[in-house]
Amino acid sequence: MKKISGPFLGALLCSTMLGLGGAHAATFYSVTNKTDANTVVAYTSDASGTYSVMGEFKTGGTGTGDLEIPALQKDESHPLLNGDDPLISANSIEKTADGKHLVVVNPGDGTVSLLKVAEDGALTAVNSVKASDKFPVSIAINGDNVVVASVGNDNSSGSIGAFQIKDGELHEVAGSRRDLMARPSTIRFSSDGTHVIVNELVTGKIHAFAHDGSNLSDAPVSTVDSPRAEGRFQAIPVGFTIAQRGDKDIVLMSEARFLTPDFQLRAGTGEVALSPGYSWQTSSLSTYSLSKDGKLELISGDVLTGYGGVEGGEISNCWVVLSKDGKTLWSMNPLSSSYSSFDIAEDGSARLKQAQALKVRPETLFFGDATLSPKGDQIFQLISNTGQVMVVDIDENNVLRPGQLIGGLPRIGAYGMVAID
Repeated sequence: MKKISGPFLGALLCSTMLGLGGAHAATFYSVTNKTDANTVVAYTSDASGTYSVMGEFKTGGTGTGDLEIPALQKDESHPLLNGDDPLISANSIEKTADGKHLVVVNPGDGTVSLLKVAEDGALTAVNSVKASDKFPVSIAINGDNVVVASVGNDNSSGSIGAFQIKDGELHEVAGSRRDLMARPSTIRFSSDGTHVIVNELVTGKIHAFAHDGSNLSDAPVSTVDSPRAEGRFQAIPVGFTIAQRGDKDIVLMSEARFLTPDFQLRAGTGEVALSPGYSWQTSSLSTYSLSKDGKLELISGDVLTGYGGVEGGEISNCWVVLSKDGKTLWSMNPLSSSYSSFDIAEDGSARLKQAQALKVRPETLFFGDATLSPKGDQIFQLISNTGQVMVVDIDENNVLRPGQLIGGLPRIGAYGMVAID
């Protein structure tokens, strides 16, 4: 395990000794990405609120191990080939609204699996179906409807497809594949289930497709571009979430800024501990409104994860988690081993609250996907380069306190995080 030192270590030990501040009743899951048989690891807590591994369960598909898609090549010195982030997406494992099933992607064999959740949180594989393309990466669920985004052969391809849970099994909706011609990252339903939002990793485009309760519209009903400015690195949207505000949804979009305007990586001089050969600009968050008819409009563009301008702030914002009250958004900045926090106003506009709402020093923990506990009092944070999960407590003022570190996953290659009651 990578060494943890400084103030973070003290807070971690204190939280562990205090039993994380009381009992928490949640079960959460992450995916191993194993090549021989992909599995989901389940974690649960005891009466004191201390979490441990409850079991490991096969999905029925296969993963890619510590190789990142679509290249499936290994280069420890390259930030996109070292295996820390095999899918570069969010929502690769999702739950149904009643918590009785999970759906998970299997990037190795290009399938999507339905798992049944027992009362004690144990999982049973129900069935697996082929995704719309190679390398499925992200799932959204609304009622019995499921949509999945897949990368395809390379970063210039990609598609989404629709599925349904019927008679206790997952089924493909015939004729539902929609080609994007660019690599998707994350997919979500609107709050009312009438639209599907999907972003494109390198182009920065965000699409809204209509969903009629079974199938997808032939083309997007609305498309917007991520914010661009002179001299600013490309906005690379990865994870996003949705907040309801009146008759509109607010789309809260992470933006890593690691590609130069001409889509190159900038050489570094060791300033980024997790990737010493390269450097990044300060990452950002942008927010959009989604109307009932599926129109996307920018509200807040390129809100920085740092105070000093486009250089020197927290970098590589790839995931976001919204507080239970919908007023605070946390961005996970993997290459800075940090969270930034944002105030989200009633109109959906965002303002940086704390550049370092949570910070690990030295910056050696790669924060992967994360999810909020059902009660809203904890965040379960995947540490993608140590095979661990960090439990982060949230107090009544939405202030974060780092807590327990739990193993149980492969050191590199795991993905996804979801929690149920």
